[in-house]
Amino acid sequence: YCGRRTVEVLRNKLAVLVVGALMALLMLAFAATASAAPPEPVDSTPFPVEGICPFPMLAELSGKSNVKELPGGRTLSTSPGLRVTLTNLEEQSNQVTYIITGSFLISELPDGNQFVVARGRNIVFGPDVGMFLTIGRFTFVGFDAEGTPLALTQPEGNGRLIDVCAQLA
Repeated sequence: YCGRRTVEVLRNKLAVLVVGALMALLMLAFAATASAAPPEPVDSTPFPVEGICPFPMLAELSGKSNVKELPGGRTLSTSPGLRVTLTNLEEQSNQVTYIITGSFLISELPDGNQFVVARGRNIVFGPDVGMFLTIGRFTFVGFDAEGTPLALTQPEGNGRLIDVCAQLA
């Protein structure tokens, strides 16, 4: 029992580390800029994504993004013209490209987590949640992983919710 528990704890820690690294890379797509600054091109270097779907993926971003600090401690992240291409590395013919031109409005909760309102077309993901393309208005609770909201709860709201892991399986 102890051996199995240790493996489970190590696996969870590894998943958090991998997701943390992913968030650091995604932060390049959502790098904070001055509120009056125009959107900046994102880093289009492909990067690995692990610990979200049951298989590893490769992600490649293209387009622009911008982060604005708003009154009341809120943050608005926008992504005009942003696209993401995701590839299942175990079945490389399984690939999808999404236009993700939506926005995240992020507010800090008293417990330190974040309440996120996703509007438009967005990718929402987390290690215990999976990965979804949201189209419409969705909310979720997340935490700040190097500037990118990582979902702790599955997104809920109005619109379409598409399971990206299922599409890439």
